[in-house]
Amino acid sequence: MEWDTSPERMAALQQSIRPVLTDVPLRQALSEDFPQDCANLPIAGGWGYTQREAIIFLRQQFPRPSEPNFVGLEYHIVQKIIYEELIIFRAQDDRFSGIDLERKSQELIMESNRIYDRLDLIVSCWSDAHWEGLQAEWEENDFGRRPGFDVEAHLTRRDAAQVRYERQFWFNITDVFERADDPR
Repeated sequence: MEWDTSPERMAALQQSIRPVLTDVPLRQALSEDFPQDCANLPIAGGWGYTQREAIIFLRQQFPRPSEPNFVGLEYHIVQKIIYEELIIFRAQDDRFSGIDLERKSQELIMESNRIYDRLDLIVSCWSDAHWEGLQAEWEENDFGRRPGFDVEAHLTRRDAAQVRYERQFWFNITDVFERADDPR
């Protein structure tokens, strides 16, 4: 592939990234695609892209229902959904690498006798073609140590090829949220 970080190409890459649309339940998809660390997740509900499709935590399915530790699990699940979005549900030649998530905000929302945790994230990644080109350039130049290699130019190309977008996830934590007035 010819190196292309034109505004048109980068906009097309960003616009190609969409939430996963499938009839497969999230729990099943993650269990099949990540069996080592996503089998038997204590979840139900949707894929979490909207409040209506929130991922629901189920207290009785946690290893220790009396102490459901769900905060770390939220980030684990979100990371796997992003991998589904950028890798698994895409054609082999249309995937992304170097995926990173940054929390933009997190908000606890109480509504209609339900408690939600909403995560707003900034996702950054590179198309596989850009990633492989940058990696090859870096490695061919002794990991940036070869005399005459312009590290600044490499970093500029790296920054120009990066795709960034925002994604929101909703978790219904009603069943696992500990309140001071809750006798559980």
